[in-house]
Amino acid sequence: IVLNLNTLILSMFLFMVEITLAWTYHYSSVRKNWSDARLYCQTTFTDMVVIQSQEENDYIVSKLPNRTGSPYYWIGITKNHKDDPWTWIGNNSTWIGEKSWATNEPNNEHSTEFCVEIYVNQGENRGKWNDEKCSNKKFPVCFKGE
Repeated sequence: IVLNLNTLILSMFLFMVEITLAWTYHYSSVRKNWSDARLYCQTTFTDMVVIQSQEENDYIVSKLPNRTGSPYYWIGITKNHKDDPWTWIGNNSTWIGEKSWATNEPNNEHSTEFCVEIYVNQGENRGKWNDEKCSNKKFPVCFKGE
């Protein structure tokens, strides 16, 4: 009985840890510059989304609406200077998938593209990333920790 009780307690603990580590994704229907988008995510949810794998990237894209004329969403990866590495907010990870960037991206056009959008349009660039000026307005993708 002691072994079964210990197993039960351990199982309950692991279940609680799983719940604690869960999160949900959200997006705004209002376009914002990158800084305002992050502030929106932080005040309304937990923060801007931090993508940790290609599977997560694909899942998020599958849930976002393809908005006619503007199928672009801000994600939580940025840099401060053209020579800096791309870094995810919150965890400072530098994970970049092999297939993450759209063709010929990041290109840092005009040396001022320090934020990243994700495409949700149909076609070869669906789910791909593009470096973009942080002042441009896109829809933010946020997450909420449970």
